[in-house]
Amino acid sequence: MLERVEALPGQPGRDDLVATTRRWTGGRRLLAGVALLILSQLVVRAWMAAQRELFQDDFLYGSQALEMPLFSAEYLVEDRGGHFMPGAMLLHGILYRLFPLEWGPFAVVLVALQAAAALAVLRLLRVLLGDRPRLLVPLAVYLFSPLILGAYVWWAAAMNSLPLQIGLAWVAADAVLLVRSRRRRYAVTGALALVATLLFYERAVLIVPFAFLLTAVLLHGEGVAAPIREAWTRGRALWIGSAAVLAGWFFTFTLAVPSEAVGSATLAQIGQLTSITVRSFVPALFGGPWRWADIAGSPAADPSPTAVTVSVVLLSLLVGWTVLRRRGAAWMWMLAAGYFLAGTLLVGAGRAAFGVSSVLPLAYRYFAAEAVIAAVVVAVLLVLPLHHPGEGGSRTRVVAGRVADGIARRPAGARAARTALALSTVAFVASSLWTTVGYMDVWENEPSRPYLATAKDSLAAAGEEPLLDQPVADHLVWSLMTPWNEASKVFGPLEDRPAFARSTHELRMLDDTGRMRPAIVDGGIRLAPGPDGGCGWAVSGGRAVDVSLDAPLFAWVWTAELDYEADRDGTISVTLGSDTVEAPVRQGSNTLYLRFISGGDELVVTPGSDDLGLCVREGVVGNIALR
Repeated sequence: MLERVEALPGQPGRDDLVATTRRWTGGRRLLAGVALLILSQLVVRAWMAAQRELFQDDFLYGSQALEMPLFSAEYLVEDRGGHFMPGAMLLHGILYRLFPLEWGPFAVVLVALQAAAALAVLRLLRVLLGDRPRLLVPLAVYLFSPLILGAYVWWAAAMNSLPLQIGLAWVAADAVLLVRSRRRRYAVTGALALVATLLFYERAVLIVPFAFLLTAVLLHGEGVAAPIREAWTRGRALWIGSAAVLAGWFFTFTLAVPSEAVGSATLAQIGQLTSITVRSFVPALFGGPWRWADIAGSPAADPSPTAVTVSVVLLSLLVGWTVLRRRGAAWMWMLAAGYFLAGTLLVGAGRAAFGVSSVLPLAYRYFAAEAVIAAVVVAVLLVLPLHHPGEGGSRTRVVAGRVADGIARRPAGARAARTALALSTVAFVASSLWTTVGYMDVWENEPSRPYLATAKDSLAAAGEEPLLDQPVADHLVWSLMTPWNEASKVFGPLEDRPAFARSTHELRMLDDTGRMRPAIVDGGIRLAPGPDGGCGWAVSGGRAVDVSLDAPLFAWVWTAELDYEADRDGTISVTLGSDTVEAPVRQGSNTLYLRFISGGDELVVTPGSDDLGLCVREGVVGNIALR
C-alpha cells in the first residue's frame, strides 16, 4: 500500500494527484474552460497552418525520401547538419511518399501533433496543480506563447519541436508521479517516452536533468531536508533507466553523426548568440515581441528597446517577488534559466559558427521546449508554499510577507489578487494573439507558396517538349543543396508535367515567380569554326567527331546550344569532359540544347547510327538565362 505524505498547502494529496491523471475531478465549468482554451489554440494553429506551404528543407528531405530507401541510414541519419532525428525523417518520408508536394496532409498532422502536445502539457499541469481553476493560467501560457511560433510554421522544424514538447511534458509528469507515488510503471513509461523523443530531436537530452531537478524543487517546497538526495532515491528507477537510454543514444549519435557535421563556434559567437537570445526571449514571456521585421520574406523578432526594457523590468519584479514569497521559487527560476542557457549553448555549438548568430534567436525556432518550461514555472510558483512572516529570513522577506498576508486576510484583497491574476492571463493571451497575427502577416511576403502554385500551373501547360533540368528558385530550395534543388527532384512527383531531360529543342525555364518563360544560353564559349565549309562540323558514318571550343571550360553546370542540320530523325551522343548526354535529333535545320556537369576544351559528337548524317554549323556553351 502506498505511503501517504502531507501535501503542499492548497495542493491535493499525493494519491489524489496520481488519480487526477486518470479521471477529471475539477467540475464541468473548469473542464469547459480547459476545452475552450485548447480548442481556441487549435483553431489559431489551424489558421496558421492554412497560410503556410512546404518550405526549403521540406523539399530537400522529401526528394531524398523518394530516391533513397526509407529505412536506410543514408536517409534517416546521414548528412543532417549535426541533427540526429531518424523518427522525424521517417515521419516526413512516409508523408511525402504518400502526398508529394501536397501541404494539406502535412498541415493536418501538424495540427494533430499540436493537439497531442497540448494534452501532454495539460497532463503535466494537472499533476502539478490538480484539477483546480488556477490550472487555466499556466495552460494559457503554454497554449498561446509566441515562443513556439517559429518552430510551428515550418514543418521541418515542427517535426522536431512538437515531439520535443510532448516528450518533455510526458517525462516530467512521469517523474513527478514516480517520486510521489513510487509506482514503477512511471519509470517504464517515462523511459519509453524519452526513447521516442530522442528519435525526433537531439535536444531531448536535456529532458532528464530538467525532470530530476523539477522533482527536487517540489520536494524542497514540501520542506524535505535533502531534496536532491530524496529525488534520486524515490525516482531511482527512472533516472537509472534514463541514464542507460542516454548512454545508448550518445553512442549511436557519435557513430551516426561525424563530429565535423555538428559544427563549432567561438566563445565570442556564443556570447553574441546568448545576448541576442535574451533580448528576443524575454519579451515573448509577456506576449511579445509585438513587432516583426521582414528578412527575405520570413519574420524576425524586432522588439523596440522600450519593449525589451519593460519586459526585463517586469521579469525582474516577478522573480524578486516570488523569491520573497514562495519557498523554493529561487530554485525554480534557476532551473528554468539553466535549461534556457543549456539550450542556447547547444544551438550555439551547432549553428553560431555559420555566421547567423544575430538571426537565429529572432526566428523563434529554438524556443519550443521553453514554452513548456514557462508554463511549468507558472504552475510551480502557484503551488509552492508561502514564506510566512514568522519563519524568519531577511527583513525584506518579513516585510513583504506581512504586507501580503495582511492583504490576503481581507476578502477584498484576496478577490483583487485573483482578479489581477485572471486579468494578467487575459492580457497575455490577447498580447500573444496580436503578436501571432503580426507574425503571420510577415509570412504573407514569403514567395514559396505562390511560386509553387504558379509553377504547377506552368508545368501543366508546358506541352510535351522535354524541359532541360534546372535549379528551382533559391527561396524554394537553397542552391547549396544541389542536386536536390533541381527541378526534376522537386517537381518530379507531379503527374501533369513534361519530362525533365538533359536535352531539348525548346529552351525554357521557370523564373523566380514559377512562370515558364523562354530562355537563352548566355555568354560562354563558342564552337570553333568547322573544317567542312558551310557544313561546319560534319558528323556521319557512325564516327565520333571532336568539335573544338574557342577556349577550355572549367568543371561546372553548362548548357550547350548546337545549331545543326540532320538528314533524318535519329540520335546523337555528345560528350563534354567526363559527361555524356544522349539526345534525339530531328530532320532538317534545328537547335538542340544539352546540359552538362563537367568541363573541357571540346565536344565529342557521335551519331547514333551509321546512316545518320548531320552538320553542326555553330554553337555556344554557357549558362542558361531568361530571354
